[in-house]
Amino acid sequence: MNFEQQFLGDLSEWLDLQVSLMAKAEKLAHDEGEHDAEIRYESRLEAYQHLRHKMELYKAGKGFHEETIV
Repeated sequence: MNFEQQFLGDLSEWLDLQVSLMAKAEKLAHDEGEHDAEIRYESRLEAYQHLRHKMELYKAGKGFHEETIV
């Protein structure tokens, strides 16, 4: 495995972890009635999901600005 493959694998794992953590944090903030925190975590969750989608596009051989995986 070369450096690029290792980096992309590590980044993909990190993004999955961030998505999981932000989803849990958003739910906890919602359950606790912390509206401002809920919005912050929701925003971060959306950003991490977007990056994860871009990684999926890359793995499928698509360009960064393409929107779907066929």
